Amino acid sequence: MAALTESELIERLCRTFNTQFSGNRNAMQSLATTIEVSENLHPGLRGLNGKNFLSSFTDRMNVWHPDEVRALVIDMFIHLVKEKITTDSSKQALSREIDGYLLPIKFW
Repeated sequence: MAALTESELIERLCRTFNTQFSGNRNAMQSLATTIEVSENLHPGLRGLNGKNFLSSFTDRMNVWHPDEVRALVIDMFIHLVKEKITTDSSKQALSREIDGYLLPIKFW
């Protein structure tokens, strides 16, 4: 597989999350599954356990409003990209890009 650009990788991660979320309406499970099924997209994602990754955010997971859940998902994706994929992009730039690819978070 040819190496993906950072933007292509972010787009694929977001599209996978959108698909997972539209099927089960559980944002955290969707994010964990996205991480696990995307391990072949970048060497930094190989062997990464989605639930273990999410455990570093447990102090922030008591959110219920769709806007707060969306902000948390974006922050988690930023952390994933910054820590596991390594990028020189700013958090603000990553946030804008991720926000552009994510579908609205709706629970009903």
